[in-house]
Amino acid sequence: MRDQLLGGRYRLVRQLGEGGMGHVWEAQDETLDRPVAVKVISLLAGGGSRGDDARARFLREARITARLQHPNIVTIHDLGETGAGDNRVPFLVMELVRGEGLDAMLRGGGITLPDVARWGAQICDVLADAHDAGIMHRDIKPSNILITPSGMVKVLDFGVARAADPYATADRLTRTGFIVGTPPYMAPEQARGCPEPRSDLYALGCLLFELITGRLPFHALDTVGYLSAHLTQEPPTPSSVAEGIPPAWDDVVLTLLRKDPSLRYPDAAGLAKVLRQLEHAPAPAANASTLFYTEPDIPAALQPGEYVVVTSVNGDGTLRLWDPATGRPVCQPLTGHTGTVFRMAFSPDGRLLATGSVDATARLWDTATGRPVGEPLTGHTGTVEEVAFSPDGRLLATGSMDTTVRLWDTATGRPVGEPLTGHTECVAGMAFSPDGRLLATGSLDRTVRLWDPATGRPVGEPLTGCTGHVLRMTFSSDGRHLATGSRDWTVWLWNMDRGRPTGRPLSGHTATVWGVGFSLDGSLLASNSEDETVLLWETATGRLVDQALTAPANGHVGAVCSPDGLLVAATLEEDGTVQFWDLVTRQPFGQPLATRASLQVYMAISPRIRHRTRPWRGRLNRSVAGGDRVRWRQPRGSEQPSRRTAR
Repeated sequence: MRDQLLGGRYRLVRQLGEGGMGHVWEAQDETLDRPVAVKVISLLAGGGSRGDDARARFLREARITARLQHPNIVTIHDLGETGAGDNRVPFLVMELVRGEGLDAMLRGGGITLPDVARWGAQICDVLADAHDAGIMHRDIKPSNILITPSGMVKVLDFGVARAADPYATADRLTRTGFIVGTPPYMAPEQARGCPEPRSDLYALGCLLFELITGRLPFHALDTVGYLSAHLTQEPPTPSSVAEGIPPAWDDVVLTLLRKDPSLRYPDAAGLAKVLRQLEHAPAPAANASTLFYTEPDIPAALQPGEYVVVTSVNGDGTLRLWDPATGRPVCQPLTGHTGTVFRMAFSPDGRLLATGSVDATARLWDTATGRPVGEPLTGHTGTVEEVAFSPDGRLLATGSMDTTVRLWDTATGRPVGEPLTGHTECVAGMAFSPDGRLLATGSLDRTVRLWDPATGRPVGEPLTGCTGHVLRMTFSSDGRHLATGSRDWTVWLWNMDRGRPTGRPLSGHTATVWGVGFSLDGSLLASNSEDETVLLWETATGRLVDQALTAPANGHVGAVCSPDGLLVAATLEEDGTVQFWDLVTRQPFGQPLATRASLQVYMAISPRIRHRTRPWRGRLNRSVAGGDRVRWRQPRGSEQPSRRTAR
């Protein structure tokens, strides 16, 4: 089927996967000139009245499912049929999402309990919205859950299982021989042909059991054996199957696997709250100093679109993409801006780079080729001080010296709605919440404002209290906290549920705080400052953790936090050499980048750096915020930090 044109516009490029219902292809939408995913539902091929009815029902069900709009659901763009007569086959056109399926991750091992809790909560968010709309998934399983490079869940095939049932009438099976769903994950009532929303929660329970233990709750030789087990057998306790599983996980999983749906969690929203509590529960450990951290894992061979570092040097508007595994640049310099590029951001899938410049424009670049995507984004009348992608990559927000924020459609490069106005001075910081439902902006007017990106309207009252300019900002992975850096030398933590600070500002820097970033689990917060230090904070207590990281002699240091929570610092030597460091382990990774910069280097790191989470039993040297710090000296470094300006 390669190179076949479906629907007169979707040209098949390469097959991505194959399942029981059909094949998934990467394709090129020749009308909009963008890559998409196409699922050809070969299960519904064939003629006769039954085949015609099945295809018609599939198209109808797919249109209903396409109404679901959620950042964790793979969006359906289009649907149609290919072939003619008795050989007609339906196909779905969806957004092309880069990532790894949970089935592949299970084979690789190394999934941690916080990962499982975070991903499970995101799946629950999807199910809650769908169930409220009267739609069930019916086929929750590892191969239908994709984890993007930024750590975001994408649920696949929503509604396809029911739509593909050739014998379904309303919500029941009317004939034997066809099963809607996958037997190893199928709820007892679904096996009987009477699924309900809590059937999806049962399937999620099977999935969670498999993720935390490495095996399914039941083993069988065939479909009949699995269905019999779901109907008659009690599952084992997860902690009896694998070591190190806390009792709270046993309770959650066994509750989901109750035979009677009424004894499970009442809804997905309530389960999401439980899982988020588990995500932030203390990790089981032999001693109190055990900490789980994410370690940089740079692929040995990068493929197009996987370049992970970009730098802007010397104020001429030129950018470079680098392979940190070798320390070498890739492709030609990115040129087009006519002024310094201060801020850069990679899209969640790493395929796009956004840049903002003194020349009052923003630009989008293809990271695989280094070429610009579309025309410059124009409309601001002052320096573009900040750029930020929405979690699904569809929107780009730009903040400017002209006091406004603009939203752009990344697929078309066109503005979305009117500029967001309300700040009275330069907009210097922006961040989308992890669910994409909020956009936070910070300004030199000392306020933080919240916006609904879907409507462009403000949400609540401005957050006030900062005594200095509000600069960079970031959300915690659960969206409950916002951290902001300020020109008053402090870091502010804001409670998003209450719309106010969580406590007193974190004090320890002796100059403007230019950057902040949370760890993956939200327990740590990194901040870097014009005082040429990077500090690591314990989020819950506001205390400093371990030693400060300082700049080399006559050089610079800055925090460059990846989108999925890896706390990374980059040091710049006097000769323009950049080295990356893991802030938790204090170990370098990758090869130095020979930028040969004579001025400050501005940089960003993409989500294409993968991570491994593992226990670290190092010693945490804690001191109260604002107390004495022990500076950590790097090779060829100096104990005296430089006072040169850093952004």
